[in-house]
Amino acid sequence: MGCRSQIRVWSDNEQVAFAAMRDAWEGMNDLEMVLSDWNPQAEVAQLNAQGELKLSPKLLSAAQTARELTRSTGGAFDFEKGGLFFAWREHRTRGEMLDPVEAQRLASLPDAHFSADGFATLAAGNRWDFGGIGKGMAADLAGDILRSHGCPHFLVDCSGDLLLGEAPDSDSGWSIATEVEGLTLAVPSNHAVACSGDLHQFLLHDGNRYSHIMDPRTGQAVTNQNLIFVLAPTATQADAWATALSVESELFCPKHIQTVQYPSSK
Repeated sequence: MGCRSQIRVWSDNEQVAFAAMRDAWEGMNDLEMVLSDWNPQAEVAQLNAQGELKLSPKLLSAAQTARELTRSTGGAFDFEKGGLFFAWREHRTRGEMLDPVEAQRLASLPDAHFSADGFATLAAGNRWDFGGIGKGMAADLAGDILRSHGCPHFLVDCSGDLLLGEAPDSDSGWSIATEVEGLTLAVPSNHAVACSGDLHQFLLHDGNRYSHIMDPRTGQAVTNQNLIFVLAPTATQADAWATALSVESELFCPKHIQTVQYPSSK
Protein backbone atom coordinates (compact mmCIF):
# COMPACT_ATOMS: atom_id res chain seq x y z
CA MET A 1 0.00 0.00 0.00
CA GLY A 2 2.92 2.29 0.79
CA CYS A 3 0.94 5.30 2.09
CA ARG A 4 1.50 7.71 4.95
CA SER A 5 -0.68 7.01 7.96
CA GLN A 6 -1.40 8.66 11.28
CA ILE A 7 -3.11 7.50 14.46
CA ARG A 8 -4.47 9.84 17.11
CA VAL A 9 -5.89 8.65 20.43
CA TRP A 10 -7.63 10.65 23.14
CA SER A 11 -7.20 8.98 26.55
CA ASP A 12 -6.71 9.80 30.21
CA ASN A 13 -4.04 7.09 30.42
CA GLU A 14 -0.94 7.88 28.36
CA GLN A 15 0.62 4.44 28.80
CA VAL A 16 -2.53 2.67 27.65
CA ALA A 17 -2.82 4.99 24.65
CA PHE A 18 0.79 4.42 23.56
CA ALA A 19 0.48 0.65 23.95
CA ALA A 20 -2.70 0.69 21.89
CA MET A 21 -1.12 2.76 19.13
CA ARG A 22 2.00 0.55 19.09
CA ASP A 23 -0.09 -2.58 18.63
CA ALA A 24 -2.22 -0.86 15.98
CA TRP A 25 0.90 0.10 14.01
CA GLU A 26 2.22 -3.43 14.26
CA GLY A 27 -1.08 -4.81 13.01
CA MET A 28 -1.13 -2.42 10.07
CA ASN A 29 2.47 -3.26 9.18
CA ASP A 30 1.67 -6.98 9.30
CA LEU A 31 -1.32 -6.46 7.02
CA GLU A 32 0.80 -4.50 4.55
CA MET A 33 3.11 -7.51 4.28
CA VAL A 34 0.03 -9.47 3.21
CA LEU A 35 -1.68 -7.05 0.80
CA SER A 36 1.15 -5.04 -0.76
CA ASP A 37 1.88 -5.55 -4.45
CA TRP A 38 4.99 -3.35 -4.53
CA ASN A 39 6.99 -4.94 -1.68
CA PRO A 40 8.41 -8.14 -3.22
CA GLN A 41 8.34 -9.88 0.17
CA ALA A 42 4.59 -9.31 0.63
CA GLU A 43 2.16 -12.14 -0.01
CA VAL A 44 0.20 -10.48 -2.83
CA ALA A 45 3.44 -9.51 -4.57
CA GLN A 46 4.57 -13.13 -4.40
CA LEU A 47 1.26 -14.33 -5.81
CA ASN A 48 1.55 -11.82 -8.67
CA ALA A 49 5.12 -12.91 -9.41
CA GLN A 50 4.49 -16.66 -9.23
CA GLY A 51 0.94 -16.82 -10.58
CA GLU A 52 -0.05 -19.36 -7.93
CA LEU A 53 0.24 -19.37 -4.15
CA LYS A 54 -1.27 -21.05 -1.10
CA LEU A 55 -3.07 -18.22 0.66
CA SER A 56 -2.64 -17.39 4.32
CA PRO A 57 -5.88 -17.08 6.34
CA LYS A 58 -5.41 -13.27 6.36
CA LEU A 59 -5.14 -13.01 2.57
CA LEU A 60 -7.97 -15.46 2.00
CA SER A 61 -10.23 -13.42 4.30
CA ALA A 62 -9.23 -10.17 2.58
CA ALA A 63 -9.88 -11.67 -0.86
CA GLN A 64 -13.31 -12.96 0.18
CA THR A 65 -14.26 -9.53 1.57
CA ALA A 66 -13.02 -7.82 -1.59
CA ARG A 67 -14.96 -10.24 -3.80
CA GLU A 68 -18.15 -9.47 -1.86
CA LEU A 69 -17.62 -5.75 -2.52
CA THR A 70 -16.91 -6.46 -6.19
CA ARG A 71 -20.29 -8.16 -6.43
CA SER A 72 -22.15 -5.45 -4.50
CA THR A 73 -20.66 -2.67 -6.69
CA GLY A 74 -21.48 -4.52 -9.90
CA GLY A 75 -17.79 -4.78 -10.76
CA ALA A 76 -17.13 -1.03 -10.63
CA PHE A 77 -14.65 -1.92 -7.89
CA ASP A 78 -12.57 -5.01 -8.63
CA PHE A 79 -9.27 -5.91 -7.00
CA GLU A 80 -8.76 -8.79 -9.46
CA LYS A 81 -8.02 -6.54 -12.45
CA GLY A 82 -4.49 -5.79 -11.33
CA GLY A 83 -3.03 -6.62 -14.74
CA LEU A 84 -5.07 -3.78 -16.22
CA PHE A 85 -4.21 -1.34 -13.41
CA PHE A 86 -0.50 -2.16 -13.60
CA ALA A 87 -0.38 -1.67 -17.39
CA TRP A 88 -2.24 1.64 -17.13
CA ARG A 89 0.12 2.93 -14.42
CA GLU A 90 3.15 2.01 -16.52
CA HIS A 91 1.79 3.91 -19.53
CA ARG A 92 0.61 6.89 -17.45
CA THR A 93 4.06 7.41 -15.93
CA ARG A 94 5.40 7.70 -19.50
CA GLY A 95 2.62 10.10 -20.48
CA GLU A 96 1.08 7.52 -22.80
CA MET A 97 -2.37 6.01 -23.21
CA LEU A 98 -2.91 2.28 -22.91
CA ASP A 99 -4.12 0.83 -26.21
CA PRO A 100 -7.93 0.40 -25.93
CA VAL A 101 -7.87 -3.10 -27.40
CA GLU A 102 -5.21 -4.22 -24.92
CA ALA A 103 -7.11 -2.52 -22.11
CA GLN A 104 -10.27 -4.45 -22.97
CA ARG A 105 -8.31 -7.70 -23.16
CA LEU A 106 -6.86 -7.15 -19.69
CA ALA A 107 -10.27 -6.20 -18.32
CA SER A 108 -11.65 -9.48 -19.69
CA LEU A 109 -9.14 -11.73 -17.91
CA PRO A 110 -10.92 -14.17 -15.57
CA ASP A 111 -10.79 -14.00 -11.79
CA ALA A 112 -8.37 -16.14 -9.83
CA HIS A 113 -9.29 -19.77 -9.26
CA PHE A 114 -9.43 -20.95 -5.64
CA SER A 115 -8.66 -24.61 -5.08
CA ALA A 116 -10.06 -26.73 -2.28
CA ASP A 117 -6.61 -26.94 -0.66
CA GLY A 118 -6.26 -23.15 -0.36
CA PHE A 119 -4.30 -22.22 -3.49
CA ALA A 120 -5.13 -19.22 -5.68
CA THR A 121 -4.16 -19.37 -9.35
CA LEU A 122 -4.12 -16.23 -11.50
CA ALA A 123 -4.88 -16.07 -15.19
CA ALA A 124 -1.76 -15.52 -17.28
CA GLY A 125 -0.88 -11.81 -17.24
CA ASN A 126 -3.22 -10.93 -14.43
CA ARG A 127 -2.50 -9.66 -10.91
CA TRP A 128 -4.23 -8.76 -7.67
CA ASP A 129 -4.26 -5.12 -6.60
CA PHE A 130 -5.65 -4.14 -3.18
CA GLY A 131 -4.89 -0.45 -3.81
CA GLY A 132 -8.60 0.40 -3.87
CA ILE A 133 -9.37 -1.24 -0.55
CA GLY A 134 -6.14 -1.96 1.35
CA LYS A 135 -6.03 1.38 3.17
CA GLY A 136 -9.54 0.82 4.43
CA MET A 137 -8.74 -2.68 5.63
CA ALA A 138 -5.67 -1.38 7.47
CA ALA A 139 -7.67 1.40 9.12
CA ASP A 140 -10.40 -1.02 10.25
CA LEU A 141 -7.79 -3.36 11.72
CA ALA A 142 -6.17 -0.48 13.61
CA GLY A 143 -9.57 0.59 14.92
CA ASP A 144 -10.34 -2.90 16.19
CA ILE A 145 -7.00 -3.03 18.00
CA LEU A 146 -7.46 0.41 19.58
CA ARG A 147 -10.93 -0.51 20.84
CA SER A 148 -9.61 -3.80 22.26
CA HIS A 149 -7.19 -1.74 24.39
CA GLY A 150 -10.04 0.32 25.80
CA CYS A 151 -9.35 3.35 23.58
CA PRO A 152 -12.65 4.22 21.84
CA HIS A 153 -11.72 7.84 21.07
CA PHE A 154 -9.43 7.79 18.04
CA LEU A 155 -8.76 8.88 14.49
CA VAL A 156 -6.91 6.67 11.98
CA ASP A 157 -5.77 8.48 8.84
CA CYS A 158 -4.48 6.31 5.97
CA SER A 159 -3.43 8.84 3.37
CA GLY A 160 -6.69 10.76 3.67
CA ASP A 161 -9.01 7.81 4.26
CA LEU A 162 -10.32 8.22 7.81
CA LEU A 163 -11.69 5.83 10.38
CA LEU A 164 -13.23 7.72 13.29
CA GLY A 165 -14.03 6.27 16.70
CA GLU A 166 -16.05 8.03 19.35
CA ALA A 167 -15.68 11.80 19.04
CA PRO A 168 -13.65 13.07 22.02
CA ASP A 169 -15.54 16.33 22.56
CA SER A 170 -18.99 15.87 21.06
CA ASP A 171 -21.87 13.45 21.25
CA SER A 172 -22.93 14.45 17.74
CA GLY A 173 -19.85 13.09 15.95
CA TRP A 174 -17.03 14.66 13.97
CA SER A 175 -16.67 17.67 11.69
CA ILE A 176 -14.08 16.90 9.00
CA ALA A 177 -12.53 19.52 6.74
CA THR A 178 -11.82 18.56 3.11
CA GLU A 179 -9.48 19.71 0.37
CA VAL A 180 -12.42 21.60 -1.14
CA GLU A 181 -12.58 25.12 0.26
CA GLY A 182 -15.68 25.56 2.37
CA LEU A 183 -16.71 21.89 2.25
CA THR A 184 -16.92 20.23 5.68
CA LEU A 185 -18.38 16.79 6.32
CA ALA A 186 -20.40 15.84 9.39
CA VAL A 187 -19.37 12.25 10.17
CA PRO A 188 -21.04 10.18 12.91
CA SER A 189 -18.90 8.51 15.54
CA ASN A 190 -17.63 5.03 14.64
CA HIS A 191 -17.80 5.72 10.91
CA ALA A 192 -15.32 6.13 8.10
CA VAL A 193 -14.92 8.61 5.28
CA ALA A 194 -13.00 8.09 2.04
CA CYS A 195 -12.40 10.39 -0.91
CA SER A 196 -11.70 9.44 -4.51
CA GLY A 197 -10.78 11.80 -7.32
CA ASP A 198 -8.15 12.83 -9.82
CA LEU A 199 -6.85 15.99 -8.16
CA HIS A 200 -3.34 14.55 -7.88
CA GLN A 201 -3.18 11.59 -10.30
CA PHE A 202 -4.23 12.06 -13.91
CA LEU A 203 -2.98 12.11 -17.50
CA LEU A 204 -3.56 14.93 -19.97
CA HIS A 205 -3.68 13.55 -23.52
CA ASP A 206 -4.96 15.27 -26.67
CA GLY A 207 -6.77 17.85 -24.57
CA ASN A 208 -8.55 15.29 -22.39
CA ARG A 209 -8.02 14.58 -18.69
CA TYR A 210 -7.86 10.89 -17.78
CA SER A 211 -8.06 9.79 -14.14
CA HIS A 212 -5.74 7.21 -12.60
CA ILE A 213 -8.92 5.21 -11.89
CA MET A 214 -9.98 2.65 -14.48
CA ASP A 215 -13.34 1.06 -15.14
CA PRO A 216 -12.50 -2.61 -14.44
CA ARG A 217 -15.32 -3.74 -16.72
CA THR A 218 -14.18 -1.93 -19.87
CA GLY A 219 -10.51 -1.19 -19.21
CA GLN A 220 -10.96 2.51 -19.97
CA ALA A 221 -9.79 5.39 -17.77
CA VAL A 222 -12.41 7.56 -16.10
CA THR A 223 -12.79 11.06 -17.61
CA ASN A 224 -14.43 14.21 -16.24
CA GLN A 225 -14.21 12.75 -12.75
CA ASN A 226 -15.88 14.36 -9.77
CA LEU A 227 -14.56 14.20 -6.24
CA ILE A 228 -16.49 11.49 -4.41
CA PHE A 229 -16.76 11.44 -0.61
CA VAL A 230 -18.21 8.29 0.94
CA LEU A 231 -19.33 7.83 4.55
CA ALA A 232 -19.73 4.24 5.74
CA PRO A 233 -19.66 2.17 8.95
CA THR A 234 -16.25 0.73 8.00
CA ALA A 235 -13.23 2.11 6.20
CA THR A 236 -13.14 -0.98 3.97
CA GLN A 237 -16.62 -0.20 2.66
CA ALA A 238 -15.89 3.51 2.28
CA ASP A 239 -12.66 2.83 0.37
CA ALA A 240 -14.21 0.39 -2.11
CA TRP A 241 -17.39 2.38 -2.69
CA ALA A 242 -15.44 5.62 -3.27
CA THR A 243 -13.56 3.88 -6.08
CA ALA A 244 -16.73 2.30 -7.49
CA LEU A 245 -18.65 5.59 -7.48
CA SER A 246 -15.78 7.31 -9.25
CA VAL A 247 -16.28 4.77 -12.03
CA GLU A 248 -20.08 4.93 -12.05
CA SER A 249 -21.56 7.77 -10.03
CA GLU A 250 -25.15 6.54 -10.52
CA LEU A 251 -24.59 3.23 -8.72
CA PHE A 252 -27.33 2.25 -6.28
CA CYS A 253 -25.75 2.28 -2.83
CA PRO A 254 -26.89 0.41 0.28
CA LYS A 255 -28.76 2.53 2.81
CA HIS A 256 -25.79 2.61 5.18
CA ILE A 257 -23.55 4.25 2.54
CA GLN A 258 -23.73 8.06 2.25
CA THR A 259 -22.14 9.96 -0.63
CA VAL A 260 -21.20 13.53 -1.53
CA GLN A 261 -20.09 14.51 -5.02
CA TYR A 262 -18.17 17.67 -5.80
CA PRO A 263 -16.95 18.81 -9.25
CA SER A 264 -13.18 18.55 -9.61
CA SER A 265 -11.17 21.55 -10.72
CA LYS A 266 -10.23 21.04 -14.35
